[in-house]
Order: sequence, then C-alpha cells, then structure tokens
Amino acid sequence: MARARALQCPFCENYLRAPIDINFKDLSFTGGICTCRAVYVLDESGRAMGEIFLDALAFVCKGDIDRSLQLDPDEYETVELDYDSHANTIGRRGSPAKISKLLFVRLKEPDKKKT
Repeated sequence: MARARALQCPFCENYLRAPIDINFKDLSFTGGICTCRAVYVLDESGRAMGEIFLDALAFVCKGDIDRSLQLDPDEYETVELDYDSHANTIGRRGSPAKISKLLFVRLKEPDKKKT
C-alpha cells in the first residue's frame, strides 16, 4: 500500500494547495492550477472521471471547450491520483467507498523546429 504524502504536482513535484471551487467562463468544478501550467480537478466520488476529464481539458485550454475537444491525446499529459481531502494527501487508498480522485492535465510543449 502506498504511503500517504502531501499533495504535489506529478509533473514538477511542486506542493499544491487543496482544491478549491472554481467558476471560470462556463466551467464550474473543484480544482486548482500548478505553476508548471498543469491543472487539477477533483472527483469526490471517484466515479465521475469522464466529467472531470472534460472539465480539466477545457480548463487547461482557458475555457475554450471547442479547442479542448479537438486536442489529440499526444498533445497533453494526464495523471490520476487517489486523494484524501481531509488531510490534503495523495497516495493512500482508504475505503473504496471513500476514495476521491484528482486528475492532473498539462498541455505538452510543441516541438521547436531547428532552423
């Protein structure tokens, strides 16, 4: 069993604040933003990953839902983590009925062509 640890970005290991309620353009969810430009979205039930995946993609695209739906999977990175909202920790699996999930999404940098 993985040991619980403080909430950190899986891309840059920056420590993060607990998710907060976010209302941005037509989006409304619980999550946050890392300094590395990754966004994270909370699924408290652990059973709505499709919905929060769409929210995260739209949020990482600055609210542009059309753009988010046109992204190819090779244009972004995702990481899903178990989350304890009471302790703001990741990694330890509690009762399956109480597992919350955090989904992290970050756009990949476009390849820079050498000239």
